[in-house]
Amino acid sequence: MHPRSVVFSLAYGTILLATPAFALTTQAPGHVSDAEVLRLLREVYREKATLQGDWPAAAIANDSEEIAPTSRKVCADSGAGSTGPRRVAVCTSFADGGHAQSGEVDLFLMLDPRGAQTQARIGASERGIESGGWGTPGEVRFFEIGPGRAAFVLTSGYANMGWATENVSLHHAESDRFVKMLTVSTHLSNTGACDPAEDRTCRKQSISLDCTLRTDKHRYHHGFYDLVVKVTGERGGKKVARSIPIPFANGVYRAPAEALRRDGCDEGF
Repeated sequence: MHPRSVVFSLAYGTILLATPAFALTTQAPGHVSDAEVLRLLREVYREKATLQGDWPAAAIANDSEEIAPTSRKVCADSGAGSTGPRRVAVCTSFADGGHAQSGEVDLFLMLDPRGAQTQARIGASERGIESGGWGTPGEVRFFEIGPGRAAFVLTSGYANMGWATENVSLHHAESDRFVKMLTVSTHLSNTGACDPAEDRTCRKQSISLDCTLRTDKHRYHHGFYDLVVKVTGERGGKKVARSIPIPFANGVYRAPAEALRRDGCDEGF
């Protein structure tokens, strides 16, 4: 009898139940190498993509009024050292773009080979996200939204008639698609419209606020942290320091629009 077999004695005989020779295990996550990233990017763009520095964009404008892209670069990369999916962002710039001409950002979730697969593949992508100004995308970085979960953060800013604002948007993918999780303003000021130090009326209406988005790791729901906006600065000559919670519920972040407009940086202009 096999030493790992189990014997059940019954009145009318004996039944042998052999245990399996090995237990089913989940395959450990692998890595997406730099070579695989380059292969996938070159397949997507049909250009000589690189992981460091800019490369020339081969795309052309579709009509005379459209500005053609001039260069691209990898502007965010979770790196070959990370296990499991690799997150890569590519920023596209446009020459001769005016203030209102944004750059573009493409987001990719590249999946490591599993099972019989021998090559990495693109599991999710989001293309042509407008960001920045003067033909150049804004900053792209990563933001932890849960244990082992990172979202892309895209930054954009705008200024007009002495007012200035900045916002960030969170984009996250787990498998086959990206979802915009949240957009929130992170700066608001009108100090370029007048000098609050010399104009009393201006001082009463002046705004200079920074709204920093942070995780609240004390509040955790279904693998996602709650978020909080930390507001600092001055409004109407008075110091401001407050927090605005953004809870995660039913699969989305519930941004309190009225509180962000009244107490944060979402007032707009």
